[in-house]
Amino acid sequence: MMPDLQDNPFDRTSGEPRFHGVRVIHRDIDIESEVYRVAALKDAADLLELPEFERRFIQEDIAPYGLELWPAAIMLAEHISRGEEGQDRPAIELGCGLGLVAVVATRCGWRVTATDNDEDALRFARYTALLNESSIGAFEVLNWNDPRVGKRFSRVFAADVLYQLVDHEPLLVCIDALLADDGEALVSDPHRGVADRFAGLALAKGFVVDVLSTSVTMDDGTAVGGRIFRMSR
Repeated sequence: MMPDLQDNPFDRTSGEPRFHGVRVIHRDIDIESEVYRVAALKDAADLLELPEFERRFIQEDIAPYGLELWPAAIMLAEHISRGEEGQDRPAIELGCGLGLVAVVATRCGWRVTATDNDEDALRFARYTALLNESSIGAFEVLNWNDPRVGKRFSRVFAADVLYQLVDHEPLLVCIDALLADDGEALVSDPHRGVADRFAGLALAKGFVVDVLSTSVTMDDGTAVGGRIFRMSR
């Protein structure tokens, strides 16, 4: 039985869940012997054929791609699940998309705030939290160009957010504003060429950066390689 969601993002009048007419699929993801369920679009680009989503993409640079499940999210979720226990310390995810990373981090003891610049992504993330009976601390809209100040987090998580060069500088400014002095930021990337310079940019901002190799095997058996930028002060 699917959980009830007050702000339900899906239409089920056709007998299967759809989001603005685009089919929603439910997937079970095995991470370190734990199974997590997410609801995702098979191809979020289909939404760009709708005038409202096309307008948001062109005028506000809000793309619907966070409504797909990307390999880098699984990579980061696996890394978190193998890492240090959160012990109720505060963490924040930037560009949470479907919310898989936030759910896994919560399961590992982190007190997570899940953020995205897309309200639709936050609705999917709330649904993922309900599917997994996860008590994520908060869901918030966050613009990297105008990050909050004052509150700092022991961990900053971000998965597959480096696909546009124009976002790298705002992302680093945002991480700098949110990361506690003794904290650590983890940014996963599936070896996108546009992200090759990210470590250098982070070093220039004063971060200490380690680049960790990683990979994930997808449902069809395809192995996808990637890296995690581990950043500290």
